[in-house]
Amino acid sequence: MNRERLVRMRVLTTGLVAVAFGLSAGLATGMWGSSQPLVRAAEPSCPPLSTTSLAGIEVGYQIGQRAPDFALPDFSGVPVSLSSFRGCPVILDFWASWCKPCQMSVPKLETLRQKYQASGLKVVAVSLDYRREDAARFLEMYAIHGFINLWASFSEGRAVAHQYGIESIPRTVLLDRQGIIRFIGHPDSLTDAILAPWL
Repeated sequence: MNRERLVRMRVLTTGLVAVAFGLSAGLATGMWGSSQPLVRAAEPSCPPLSTTSLAGIEVGYQIGQRAPDFALPDFSGVPVSLSSFRGCPVILDFWASWCKPCQMSVPKLETLRQKYQASGLKVVAVSLDYRREDAARFLEMYAIHGFINLWASFSEGRAVAHQYGIESIPRTVLLDRQGIIRFIGHPDSLTDAILAPWL
């Protein structure tokens, strides 16, 4: 084999490896030309807190009560429990892509998340969409990549919403670092002034 042919084969092999790497990277990110994954893994990374200070605090859906714990799968199908975020302030949002007011409130919550992410703020978004793909498409369209996205069947999602006394969406619950409810209402009413003391 002459030298020129050997060089050509090396260039071809290197090119094929680069193409294969590019394809696998594109599939891993879920879209071409983006460094953000389509499905974001749920990674709490919240400092652990002692639960002894929660003794005597009733579980319920009123302000001042401990938020009911639940577990729903994320967009990858991995179960995620709300209590795994204890130690971080959490915005728990109930929404759906077919809900017109949600279409306006979800981007506003993303703005809050970006503004306060350095303080450890997490947004746990429970989709009440009938199909996970509809929720994923909406979030992708608006380039919302920072939420912890949870989805299960409509009946499972609705059962969790009922634990919080929620009958209509959008509805947002603010939890402090110990998982105590500090706000519950329409996401448009969650202001910086309400949020700031719990960061």
